[in-house]
Amino acid sequence: MKIPLICFHQRFKTCLTNQAGVTYLFAMMLVVTMSISLMVVTQQWSVIMKRDREAELLFRGTRIKEAIERYVADHEVQKAIRPNRWPRTLEELTKKNPKRYLQAVYTDPITGEDFDLIKVGEELHGVRSTSTDVPYDQVHFKNVETYQAIRFESTGAGTNCQLNPLNPLAPQNCAPPGETSPSAGTSPLESSKTDSPDTSPPL
Repeated sequence: MKIPLICFHQRFKTCLTNQAGVTYLFAMMLVVTMSISLMVVTQQWSVIMKRDREAELLFRGTRIKEAIERYVADHEVQKAIRPNRWPRTLEELTKKNPKRYLQAVYTDPITGEDFDLIKVGEELHGVRSTSTDVPYDQVHFKNVETYQAIRFESTGAGTNCQLNPLNPLAPQNCAPPGETSPSAGTSPLESSKTDSPDTSPPL
């Protein structure tokens, strides 16, 4: 029995159409799989980069804070050649005059720009980032909502400070030497009541 030529062409054409559809579907699945894999790799790489920047922020901020503390501690020795107790700029810490406290003027690794300087008047007390992003590392930056809230701040030598539970890098309630801050759990009102004499009439 002979198959008509027209019927053979129709079947061949249908077969090619089915094969083209399967190939197209396979290609689409391959594209989707590659896109998902690329997305996962990109996210992982982003986390790795963020962790590296946060580690560098901790390193640079701590180095600056410690450099300021050493600068302040050496004031009594270098009082004759250095009138100011606190530095005015980060550049001042890098100058060998006569001692260099910081190897370089570090920039903010989170933004790639200059640090925001923490100053009291003209005195440089520390630095902080200008980024308002949320830190990924919740071990070193526990309960910190933004990078900007992390303050690498020196309190100077001989000050009395309390540990800040929200940010161990920035002590709180610092008092000048010779003074003590109110203890935890004692309000200023209670403190004033304790220090003031009792002037109430006897019952």
